[in-house]
Amino acid sequence: MKMKGSIMACLAAALMMTGSAVAQEEERKGPIPESGTVFSLGEVVVTADDDAVQKIATTEIIDEERIDLTTSTNVSDALDTLPGVFLSVGTKNERNYTVRGFNQRYVPIFFDGIPIYVPNDGYVDGGKLPTANISQITLTKGNSSVLYGPNAMGGVINIISKKPEKEIEASFDLGARESNTFDSNIYVGSRLEKFYVAVNAGFLNSDGYRVSSDMKVGPNQGHGTRNNSDVTQKNGSVKVGFTPAEGHEYAIGISHIDSEWGLPPDAYATSRPELKWWRFTDWQKDTYYFIGDSRITDKLSTKIRIYRDTYYNVLDSYDDNTYSKQTRPYAFHSTYDDYSNGASLTVRSAYIPKNITSFSFYYKDDVHREQDNRGAAWERYETENFSLGLEDDYAILDNLSFVVGASYDMQKPKYANGASVRDEDNAFNPQAGLHYTCLKDLGLHVSVGKKTRFPTLMELYSGLLGKNIPNPGLSSEESINYELGAEKPLPGRNFAGINLFYSDVKDLIVNKEVQPGINQYQNIGKAAFSGVEVTFKSMFIPRNTFELSYTYLNSEDKSPNRTSDHLEERPENKIYLSDLYQLTDWLAFFGKLEYYSKQWYEDPDTGWQELDGFVTFDFKVIGTFSDTLTLEAGVKNMFDKDYSLSNGYPREGRTFFGVLRATL
Repeated sequence: MKMKGSIMACLAAALMMTGSAVAQEEERKGPIPESGTVFSLGEVVVTADDDAVQKIATTEIIDEERIDLTTSTNVSDALDTLPGVFLSVGTKNERNYTVRGFNQRYVPIFFDGIPIYVPNDGYVDGGKLPTANISQITLTKGNSSVLYGPNAMGGVINIISKKPEKEIEASFDLGARESNTFDSNIYVGSRLEKFYVAVNAGFLNSDGYRVSSDMKVGPNQGHGTRNNSDVTQKNGSVKVGFTPAEGHEYAIGISHIDSEWGLPPDAYATSRPELKWWRFTDWQKDTYYFIGDSRITDKLSTKIRIYRDTYYNVLDSYDDNTYSKQTRPYAFHSTYDDYSNGASLTVRSAYIPKNITSFSFYYKDDVHREQDNRGAAWERYETENFSLGLEDDYAILDNLSFVVGASYDMQKPKYANGASVRDEDNAFNPQAGLHYTCLKDLGLHVSVGKKTRFPTLMELYSGLLGKNIPNPGLSSEESINYELGAEKPLPGRNFAGINLFYSDVKDLIVNKEVQPGINQYQNIGKAAFSGVEVTFKSMFIPRNTFELSYTYLNSEDKSPNRTSDHLEERPENKIYLSDLYQLTDWLAFFGKLEYYSKQWYEDPDTGWQELDGFVTFDFKVIGTFSDTLTLEAGVKNMFDKDYSLSNGYPREGRTFFGVLRATL
């Protein structure tokens, strides 16, 4: 209660002291100051060029203003504000997501065009990727550009960092919320003639989060702070760029994340294997890269990326909820030490009239090393991934564009801990789409494409601590993605859009029980994802910005030996609603509502069950001191709704917070 009062008191005092001063300030685009601009070298498909390739599929862009407005401190929370995206937080306390039914393995994350998903399982926790150094996040759903390389079966996410545009610029934020949670970030950038440098650092320390007062108390969780939900994280990045001449730009960068966090137990489990006492006692991710953009002629350019991405974690399983001893048979000290070395080259040509033709080469060498417990032997697995892509954007008319592309992708296993490796796997993935503008500003698009995903090292070789039989004979999964969409500005500063989608998935990799307590990944699954996304945005009311989106998702298991048609953790409906009202030049209000419908999960004892749907509402007040300083105070989950994104894992209850932001 003291913290709630302090936050409100600080905001009130600040507004009273500065109210008369800010009345003279000029109007700005929004109530929250920004710094830096988009690092164009980090783009794979150049958004500034308005290429048709990003119009034949649904492309969503989250800019810095939206990130700050929704108080999204990590990438997963920012993505959750988009239609078609559903968040999931379960056993490992990682903020994973699905996009139109495809989980995170099928929608890889890139950072400045560099793949940063973990070699072993294809995931990276978006909840551990801070947003303070991000200029924008681009999500392409369905038929993304072939220039991204392999494994983008359901789409792709590209996180683009900031690039300084002034001689000196800086931003700082300091946040606080309940359960002794504090986070701070600082960004400093400088651009001097042909050089620029950007530096970012962040820190997060939290005792965890508070569950709802309405939560049903379980044997492993009472009211108050969620057990073992604490987190400590440090992150930083440095980027140095050089622009020797117009059309030439080169940059080197380093990004580092160091985190430790608890994995809250199933609130209602009474025995193993559901009941676990786990902690990530070390979690580190480092990315080193060089990116170069060279304009050879007015109609020919190249972009090259060379990178090394490393991942290290230690997962500890303990005897009990004291998290102090590891003597029981189920206790372990598991270590992963992975890395990826890779490079990509894109050549872009405009020599053929009305055509922009791009060629891409992609290479990535993935290495996974693991030790299941202290004193156990280290295991090592390695595979190479290649992709050749060709894409053409043909402007048939001023208002009609045709995009056709194809990639030849290959996975080549190199080492399997001394065992024989399987033959290489390859796939040919064609796609095509049309974008047509009629009635002056009605945009229509249609696309169809074949996408594949190669099995991960975990699916091929992992024994999962004795609970899984490796299957090196796994082949790639395949999906045919269809999309039809329309978007149109409406009178009165309004905008509406609708997208229909369907994905037919075969050779789905399913973790199947082959004997009691023992599973194996097998290519036996089939699935279909279909649905509609509707978006409406309005600035019709003066000083007001309103946004509404609705998603309908039908996820169906079509596997031959299925026990039901259900797929886990894929809600059928989602509604996102937000409103920003600028009462005065120095005072604004922002509210955000999210609705998730019921979703299915499979209980090992009782079979298929439904997880309740929920509605949450967030609200905050934004006080503007000047063009460079704001203070926010608000509450998340205002009505203290008890909800879960995975069965047995209750999420945050009502949480008060405050944020101070400053720019230079």
